[in-house]
Parts: sequence; structure tokens; C-alpha cells
Amino acid sequence: MPTIRLGTFIDMLSPVNNDLTGLVFETHRNKAELNDSLSKLSSGRRIVNPGEDSGSHSQVAKIGSKHKRDIANLQNLQNLVSYSQTQDGILSQVGEILHRMNELATRALDVTTNDGDRENYNKEFLELAHQLDELESETFNGVDLFGAGAFSADKKQFIESLTTHWLKASEDQIIQDYGWTIDTSDSWNLIVNEKDTGGYAAFVMTSQFANGTADVIEMQFDLPDFSAPHTQPTSTADRVVAHEMVHAMQAQNSYYGDIVGDGASSGNWFKEGLAEFIHGADSGVASILASNGDDYATLNGAIGTGNETWSTSEQYASGYLAVKYLHERIKLSTEPGASTEGIKHMTQWMKSQFEDSTQNASQSGIDAYFTTFNIPKEGGGNFTGNTDFLNAFKGADGQAFVKNLNDTGLLANDDTGSIRGSDEGGAQDLDAQAVISDASGAPVSAYVEEQDTGALTAMIDGAGLTYDLQSVDTITISDITTYNLDSISSAVATLGELELLLENLADERSMTGANLSRLEKEIDNLNGKITQGELAVSRIEDTDVALESNRFATRQVRMQSSIAILAQAQKLNIGIQDLIRGIMIGQS
Repeated sequence: MPTIRLGTFIDMLSPVNNDLTGLVFETHRNKAELNDSLSKLSSGRRIVNPGEDSGSHSQVAKIGSKHKRDIANLQNLQNLVSYSQTQDGILSQVGEILHRMNELATRALDVTTNDGDRENYNKEFLELAHQLDELESETFNGVDLFGAGAFSADKKQFIESLTTHWLKASEDQIIQDYGWTIDTSDSWNLIVNEKDTGGYAAFVMTSQFANGTADVIEMQFDLPDFSAPHTQPTSTADRVVAHEMVHAMQAQNSYYGDIVGDGASSGNWFKEGLAEFIHGADSGVASILASNGDDYATLNGAIGTGNETWSTSEQYASGYLAVKYLHERIKLSTEPGASTEGIKHMTQWMKSQFEDSTQNASQSGIDAYFTTFNIPKEGGGNFTGNTDFLNAFKGADGQAFVKNLNDTGLLANDDTGSIRGSDEGGAQDLDAQAVISDASGAPVSAYVEEQDTGALTAMIDGAGLTYDLQSVDTITISDITTYNLDSISSAVATLGELELLLENLADERSMTGANLSRLEKEIDNLNGKITQGELAVSRIEDTDVALESNRFATRQVRMQSSIAILAQAQKLNIGIQDLIRGIMIGQS
């Protein structure tokens, strides 16, 4: 048989071995590509491994992150829609209440209605007013529904002047001029309204009890009624603050709920007169006399019984003049200290009676003061009580007192007519700027200040864009002392106030509508952004199923072919080994 050298045969096998190695590598690569196609088809993603396309992977991560934020913001905007819808629902209830109040006020004007019927109307009216107060405090998941929003620059400035100047200056002056002290246990709310609530530029609300005591609830200011800048010493708003602080401190130092002491009279003339006397009101008196032709009887007569609801400039002027008149009559008294203190003699006595636990309202009011001290009348004798004094003021003596103020030029000079100015024996004229000192410092009163919670901000997309919702307020009738149905005159005033409140309600509901409209548009825009974001991610990340299916089929065929060839090669390897073994045996 022919002889084959072993070395030569092995050289012949080397190409066969190299071909087998390449075939194994090719099979492994086909398997990897097949697995890659299978992963893309099963996951639906074009980029399974970030290393395949790092740029696209990074792009998808950023777009995906913003997409998730957009979805979260969409839910937030939908919550704000619910918030605004809740606001509108409550304002709708407020509208129904105001319409019912309007109906009650109209019925109270019926001349055939007796006092008992009117009282029943008034009871329902006051309950409805209480319901308005409750609606004002409604929340949405713990967030106030009304009044939310950042303070304007004017409001911040006004509050800063209140808390660093005006309240302190008023306290100091009232303590000095009326001898009162501050009850730090009586806390009250300090409120500055950015919108005009109608009625008064400012007022103090109190809760009055059957024994004549009172609790200060709040002090409110309507910012639109004051001229900017709200700073010292340019502003004269401190005069209004002093007026209101008199009410607050009088409630803490006397039987404010029964100031006359007869259990029935409100004594509004005395309360408002003291509040005006602290800063003076000569200019208002002069203006009224100029317009009515120096009709002193009409001006003084505006004081009425002294118990009416105080709302007109004539009423305030008459109350102010009555207290000035009383101040003069007390100074003419021979009672110890009266000649130098004037009205302070009376206010300090009321305070001491109030603090004496053995004395009640009937022993501590205006009537009791006149029976305790001899305060002389012009024509002889002493005043016997509140009614006697008011009759004298409205009569010839009171009119002569006011005429003298006018004739001597005291109403027209630079002094405002305050208790401490030159008109009342002070060292110098105190004009509108100087009448309340520019004191600085923190007030002693236990007021509770509104907190600036910031704007109610809506995040409108995942990029951080925002806008502030417009602040919405509800409608309340805080001053039920003035606005009620206990008399025809009160009902008339209340009807006018209700008309204004209904107009304000329409404005507030328009704010709610504007907020809802803006939110709905932002939701539509955000939905569009979310859809476009999903499409962008899909274009980058999602696999092309048709293309990848074709690749999968191709790679599957290659894989199957490689496996078949390797199987045949394995059989060939076995035959060659047998051949080599036979050659080796033959050589031996």
C-alpha cells in the first residue's frame, strides 16, 4: 500500500481545522444576532443595550423624564380644576343666600309688618350672615378656598406700617388721652382687604354678651379706600387706625355692649364720638355746615337717639361734636380731676368700674356717670343721664357750642380739633399729619396678622413653566351691627349693601371662570405635549417590527445552517481521527 508521511498528512488537515474554527465563530455570532433580534421583537424596543446607540438612549431618557413630569403636572392641573369648581360651587351658594337676604330685607320694609315680624326676618337674616362666614372658611384638602394668593406690594406696605407704626402710635395715644389699658389676652384678627368690600374703609367687629362685656373679633381695612404710599409720615391712614383702635380698646375697658347702662341703648354716639375725638374731625364739620348753610339744629339733630346705626357723615360729625361738648362740660365741673382731664375723667372712671368685679353694666355706664358726678348744664343744674345730655346737645346750648366753634374759626384753623390739639388747650396746632404721632415699634395688642402664603401657582408643564391663579374672595357681611333688619332704616341701608355685595359676587365668579378657562386651555396644551412626547420617544426607541422580523428570519436561517454544518463537521472530525489512528498502526 502507498506510504504517507504523518507530517505531510497533518499539514493537509490544518486548513480543515481553520475552517472548522471559523464556522464555530460564525455560529456564535449568528446566535448573538438572533438573540438580539428576539429581544427587540419581544420588548418592542429598538435600543435594548445602551451601548448600541448611547446618544439616542440619552435622548430618550431626557424626553421620558419630561414626559413623566408632564403627566404628573396634568394631574395637578386637574386637581386645580376641582379646586376652582369647588370655589364656584360655594360662590353659587353665596349667591342664593344673598338673594334670600335681599328678599328678607325687602319684606322688612313693608309698613304693615310689625316689630315681631321684622324680628323674625332679622333672626333668619343673621343666621344667613353666619352661614356666609362659615362658607368663607371652607377648604379644599386643607387649602383655603378663598383669599389665597400673594399679597400685593401695596398690601405688604400697608401691613408693615400697621404693625411697625400705626397700631403702636394709636395705642400710646389712647392710653395717654383716655387712660385705657390693653388686654393682651383678647386676641383679634388684623385683616387688610385688597378689594373694596363696600360700606366702610375700616371697622372693628366685636361679639357682645348679655352682661354688657364684649370680645374684639377683628379689625378690617379696605385697601382701595386708602391712598398710597402707605408709609409714615406721608400717609394719614394712621387717623383711621386710631379711630378703630379706640373701638377695640373701649371694648376691653368698659361695658361696651351696654355702654349707656340701661340694658337697651347701644350708645353709638358716644362710641363713635370718642373714636373721632382722638384724631379730630373739624374739617368734616366745617364741610357739612358750609353745605347746609350753618344749620346747627340739623347737624346736632343728626345724633338722633344716639342708638341708630352710624353710617352718614352727619351722624359721625354730630357724635364727634357731642363728645367735644361733653368734654367741655366735664371740665367745668368741680369734681376732683375733672377740670384738667375732661372726657378722660369719664373714660377712666368707666374703666375702674369695669375692672371692679362688684360693679355691673348699669353701675358703670353713661347714666351711672351722670348720677355719680355733678356735670353742670349751661342753664343750671346737672345732667341726669344719657337722654338728658343728648337733649341738651340737640337744644339751644349744644347748638350755641357748635356755633361758637365755627364763629371763632376753630373749625377752619390748622388744628384738627383732637383731644390733644391747640383747640382743646394743647401746646400746638396738630394738623392731619401731626395729630397721630409717628411712633415706631411693635404694638402691645394681641392681634393675629394675615400670613402671606404666596400665590396659588400652577405648574403648566414638565419644563417648569408656571402661572399664578387669580385670587378669589367670597362675600360676607361682617358688620351685622350696621346691616340688619331690626328697623326700617337698617333694612334700607342693608338693601343698598346687598346690591353692592351681589355686584362683588359677580366679579368673584368671573375670576373663578377665568381661572377655569385658563386651566382647561393649559390641560389641552399639556395633553398635546404629552402626545407629541410619546410619539417622539416611540420614533427613537420603538423597534421597526417589519424590519426586525426580516432580520430575525435571516439570522434564524443562518443559525440553522451553521448548526447543520457543524454537525457534519463533527462527524468528519471523527473519521479523520480514525484515519490517523490507522496510519499510525500501519507504520508500526
